[in-house]
Amino acid sequence: MLCGRAAPAADHPQDALHLTLKQSVTSGRGRARWVSRAPAVIPPAADPRSVGGTLRIIGLYQDVTVPLPAGNWSSPSSQVYRFRNKEAPAGPSPVKLALIAPGSRLTVSADTSGIDLGDPHQGTVSVALTVGGDTYCSTCTTPVKDEPGRYVAAACEAPAVCPPPPPPLSSTPDGFRSDLMTNPTAVFTEPQTPKPAYLVTVSPGPFGTSIVQIANDPGLRTSPVTGTWGTDARHVYSTQQPWNADETLITIENRGTRASPSPLILDGSTYEPKSGPCSNYPLWDYRWHPTLAHAHEQINVTADGLELMWFDVVSCTKTRSWTLPIAASYGIGSGKGNPSNDGRFVVIAGTTQVYVVDMDPQPPSAPYPNNRIGPPLDVSDCGLTNCTIAWARISASGKYGVVSYTGDNIRVFDVDPATLALTPHAMPTSSYRCAGTAAAGYIYSLGHADVALNPFDNDEDVIVGQDECHLSGQTVNGVLIGHVLLVRLRDDAIVALTDPSNEAYADHISTRNLNRPGWAYVDYFQEDGKRFSDEVIAVKLDGSKAVQRFAHKHSVFDGCYRCESHPAPSMDGRRILFASNWAEHCGTFCGSTTDIEDYLIDARGPQSSP
Repeated sequence: MLCGRAAPAADHPQDALHLTLKQSVTSGRGRARWVSRAPAVIPPAADPRSVGGTLRIIGLYQDVTVPLPAGNWSSPSSQVYRFRNKEAPAGPSPVKLALIAPGSRLTVSADTSGIDLGDPHQGTVSVALTVGGDTYCSTCTTPVKDEPGRYVAAACEAPAVCPPPPPPLSSTPDGFRSDLMTNPTAVFTEPQTPKPAYLVTVSPGPFGTSIVQIANDPGLRTSPVTGTWGTDARHVYSTQQPWNADETLITIENRGTRASPSPLILDGSTYEPKSGPCSNYPLWDYRWHPTLAHAHEQINVTADGLELMWFDVVSCTKTRSWTLPIAASYGIGSGKGNPSNDGRFVVIAGTTQVYVVDMDPQPPSAPYPNNRIGPPLDVSDCGLTNCTIAWARISASGKYGVVSYTGDNIRVFDVDPATLALTPHAMPTSSYRCAGTAAAGYIYSLGHADVALNPFDNDEDVIVGQDECHLSGQTVNGVLIGHVLLVRLRDDAIVALTDPSNEAYADHISTRNLNRPGWAYVDYFQEDGKRFSDEVIAVKLDGSKAVQRFAHKHSVFDGCYRCESHPAPSMDGRRILFASNWAEHCGTFCGSTTDIEDYLIDARGPQSSP
């Protein structure tokens, strides 16, 4: 049993015998070293093997916290505590070594500078090591070297007091941090923000929301899983949920030269690699099952398009399987489909035909393994000049099938609950569309869209996407069209979710936040001087134009599909993954445009964090 020491919790201002921070101008990789011998170091009241610790580095305009997890601490002798991470900057922390030796010394060495050293000078730098209620700190005000890429100080006298901790956060009733930016009209200048280090939490302005890079630099080990990080380590797409149903696991891809394994499953709390794919899993186009009852299972279509399955990625067991009557042209709904919100139905699309599979038949139908697959419907005679299926999916409730043809022209079909047959759902002739006919089931054209249930409209099936009729700023059927629109599948009724006034162009939309209905997550193109430029935001589905604004993306993606950010929220919507090469508005320390990594926005309030 691990026991705490008797010493009272307190702040411990320390002299800094040495404080050195270095950062490469070319790679951005850094080093930090802090040594103190006076006053005599006393042991912390709490045992870091139980409570862990944090290293905080405070510089010019920056305040960065680095974790030192409890599992990496040891006690080689009485009252001496040592933190080791041989994989630094990989593994659980970029800190390589921390030593608390009472009466002797305090040492911290890290393979990160923590703060960005791209400014002409830092002036004053403070460091603080916190274990439980004890904080050891030094502040240096007169460095011997203070220039871009290097900060060196020696013989810094102990400060009068340690830096106060950041102001405590509070939570909103739905578990978000209470200081989120919600002003929909403000225009912000995107700051020059250096690329964060792996697993180091940063809170860049102007939003101050926590961001963590959860994929490491290419060539480094995927410790503790055997493997190597590639140049393209990111989640799949905005409409493909990275988190499993209980948010304990995250799936990302790991691509590029010498990259392995892929996909990687990460721990949903620490974001460290947890496992690679099961050797007996023929995964190709996969989705997490959206329900807690099947939290470890993924829904997958094989590469040949002939088998649909459920597969438990923890026990490495195939739990259900269906032989498909017509080969999927690419996985679940041509790669952009999802199961219905209850995990029961999917739409499978061939090159010209679509059909519905009931994966969990309910009474009066016989249960699985009863094979319940609807008749295929040929949708190639669509009435448009191009009838190529771009994607197909089931609606959130399972009541409708939705097919999008090349050009983002969307068509709605009724699903017969008895036979699963698909038939066009005729729309009111008074509703608006820019392609197709009302009788054939066409609705307003939307790009990069996702389906949802709208809790502000009796849980009607809706689809949310970017305006692809290109009427932003114009009024259609009494609606002022913004860049993000909601369309009700039953009757093509349009709701504008954003105001077009000085609005940047919306990109991808996700409603994978199934446990937080009523919001859609959107990222925007960079258009400096416009609202939401290069931002990730959430918009409310009630038409109020209420927003939450989370972070800037910093990715250069012109001509690079995998560099597009494709924001994907967690099931509860409080965390968001986005991909970035961090090569835009990044100051001195930018990422390579060919190095794509996943970043996680954490908007949880303290009461909702694990």
